[in-house]
Amino acid sequence: MKKKLLITAVIFFAAGFLFAQETIEPEKIYEIENHNTVLEIAANLPDVNVFLNETFQGRTNLTIYDLTPGFYQLRLEKQGCEPQEHTVFVKAHYGQRYFIQMR
Repeated sequence: MKKKLLITAVIFFAAGFLFAQETIEPEKIYEIENHNTVLEIAANLPDVNVFLNETFQGRTNLTIYDLTPGFYQLRLEKQGCEPQEHTVFVKAHYGQRYFIQMR
């Protein structure tokens, strides 16, 4: 288990150099059975636009199912707020919840 955590940490660290955005850790990780992946995106404001790899996904609070595991560029935008850009790692057979503070 420690080896998996170390490998995951190294991957997150390396991704920070590959992408200009900050790599963030999920607020919550949980095992799932009915889907390959679950990605939950929430924000401190309602109806924030969510983009993954430059593709509009919907508005917060948003749940995306069955993404291919790997790194994604996450961007949240709302008029009157500073856009938030982060790199996230979607892990197979896990649900992950991210909470983004819009400023």
